[in-house]
Amino acid sequence: MDRAGQSALFDAFLFLTVAIVASAAVLSYASLASSRSEALSRERALEYAEDVRVALMRTTLGDAGYLNRTGARVDLGGWVTVERFLLDEADLRTAGLPEANFAGTNAAIGAIAAGLVRPPFSVGVQVDFEGDGGPADLWIGTGAGPPPDRYTAGWTYETTAGLPVTIAVHLWTV
Repeated sequence: MDRAGQSALFDAFLFLTVAIVASAAVLSYASLASSRSEALSRERALEYAEDVRVALMRTTLGDAGYLNRTGARVDLGGWVTVERFLLDEADLRTAGLPEANFAGTNAAIGAIAAGLVRPPFSVGVQVDFEGDGGPADLWIGTGAGPPPDRYTAGWTYETTAGLPVTIAVHLWTV
């Protein structure tokens, strides 16, 4: 090999080394920025879930009511908030009223919740409470419950009987 060939080969290896180091630096910076962006977007999604929870709980129901033990409708009027209705439902469910007696108003709550979220999110409301028969759940949303990868904002209350009730709004992307 002559000197010009060796010099060209050395220059090529040097350029390759510099290119690899520069590429590694750019890729590590990009992954660092991506993880910051992902953490920031998760934080924003959790804030959004909390905003939806607050808005939903403060929303008044136009025609709130449920069916009592005899099957007669009990009208609660037009100024009952979603929060108050769900807490009253927890009280009545722990006293033995079945979930089906609240189906109409729960469907209206589901429609209100769906109207509060923007794409690409889906929403569900979960109410966890304890009664004489052990823990019970109420799910207002699509499917049997929230998916594992979700953003949740919840709040714990007490029923008039002193039992804990947790109302949570779950958001997830579709």
